[in-house]
Amino acid sequence: MDAISPDRLPPQSRDAERSVLGSMLRDNNIINEVLQTIKADNFYFDGHRKLFEVIVEIYNSGHPVDLVILAEKLKQMKILEDVGGYAYLSELWDAAPTAANAEYYARIVREKAITRSLIHASTEILRDAYDSTSSPEELLGQAERKILDIAERGVTGNTTTLQSSIQQAFDRIDQRMGRAGNNEISGLSTGFVDLDQLTAGFQNNELIILAARPSVGKTAMALNFVRHAIVEEQVPVFFVSLEQSRIELAERLLSCQAMVDSHKLRKGHLSGEDMRKLTDAGEILSKAKLYIDDTPAQGMLRIAANARRLKLRHGIRMVVIDYLQLIDPENRRDPRQEQVAQISRRLKFLARELSIPVMALAQVNRSSEDRQDHRPRLADLRESGSIEQDADTCLLLHRPGKFDGGIEDNIIEVIVAKQRNGPTGEVTLTYLNRFMRYENHHPEVGGIESY
Repeated sequence: MDAISPDRLPPQSRDAERSVLGSMLRDNNIINEVLQTIKADNFYFDGHRKLFEVIVEIYNSGHPVDLVILAEKLKQMKILEDVGGYAYLSELWDAAPTAANAEYYARIVREKAITRSLIHASTEILRDAYDSTSSPEELLGQAERKILDIAERGVTGNTTTLQSSIQQAFDRIDQRMGRAGNNEISGLSTGFVDLDQLTAGFQNNELIILAARPSVGKTAMALNFVRHAIVEEQVPVFFVSLEQSRIELAERLLSCQAMVDSHKLRKGHLSGEDMRKLTDAGEILSKAKLYIDDTPAQGMLRIAANARRLKLRHGIRMVVIDYLQLIDPENRRDPRQEQVAQISRRLKFLARELSIPVMALAQVNRSSEDRQDHRPRLADLRESGSIEQDADTCLLLHRPGKFDGGIEDNIIEVIVAKQRNGPTGEVTLTYLNRFMRYENHHPEVGGIESY
């Protein structure tokens, strides 16, 4: 513990550590319960840490653990004397006359480890601040990350056995099968029937890229996803807007929710009926949990820090960023492709860290306009192939009517060009441009879903 001052003993409890180990030896049935609370690194004393690791190793191999078996294993590993010998093992047995209080002792060990982690993190923050090699914004981001890591994950870590992961996988499969009868999906609903069927919704831990040429409707599509999530699904969402102000976003959401002509809203030419619809929509949206940050030229440090804070305090279920190429790079001297590659990697890490879907809007280059069918492809993602590589799902928007006068201009094709854990394909939606709103496409009723 080099970050802790040598003149003060770090927080620890030898008695609690001994009692945990003794309880595990007396009753192997409580080992799983203890493992839910602590891990080897939570032990302050090195000998206790080694004993815990060996006990868990023997237990995981399917063998019972008692004093004789543990002593023999330690002898084989040639570390018996390192942990105190036979005499100390007997002391551990006596330290816990009963295993009934094992969870209580484990919580004490965990609390002491958390306190030591806070001391360690605080010392690193102090050292980095005195070092003065990083900008204040970077220091704030690093400090918040260190503290929130302890707050969110405690000290139990993320390392699990394959056996545990397989059991969790089967539990999730059972949940999906249980929902299948109700036509529900495994992720966060997109709000569109055909797209939900193709993607099973937006999945936790995944980076979703929503890409198109300018003025095709990326932001409108993203806001439709957001509106459905916060209003229909009633889940909190974090929206990072690097292009439009929060007031512009609010107006677009009001137009979409109320189905009031956005052009009339901008010009102020609204009827009494329009105002009634907007008032009703405002009441609905005001109750929804949407957190907006419209600070321009943000970097990933700020975006990630805000997302972590909102996940911890408000339990956000999705992050949407408009748009990827406007995120401020950490090092402006790097080649642009490397800058974008670093940003896309950080976005993927953020999705996994928070265990929620992260959607980033992106521009595609002009190559699609030069092709005969004008349809965008993954290779058209501007400035970096790493976006395609890091993304779990890529949605490309195509408006056929923009290039073909014989096709209705309100038809939008959502091309699922990549889906790491599912099929690719296409979904047709209707875009009601006046309302900034997308609808499920039903040709038999003119492409607009009735209300």
